Amino acid sequence: MEVWKEHRNEIRLLLTDMVMPDGMNGKELARRLLQETPGLKVIYTSGYSADIAGKDFPLEEGVNFLMKPFEVQKLAQTVRACLEETSAT
Repeated sequence: MEVWKEHRNEIRLLLTDMVMPDGMNGKELARRLLQETPGLKVIYTSGYSADIAGKDFPLEEGVNFLMKPFEVQKLAQTVRACLEETSAT
């Protein structure tokens, strides 16, 4: 949240783990940031499958979800897909 407060006008994509310390999860973080910047793109990551991690909201592998562990190439492909989706909408 501190990085967001300082750089929100420069950030176009959030990469967040579904499980985080201090009581906030990735879904809650994304919800908060999307309230301020509705066009923000979000990629979630987890050691759990998309079906388990996103049981209450849709996650699509390679578009807005990366299952850990992942290779750098897979990260780059997912970021590109997410950002290209932005420009297409």
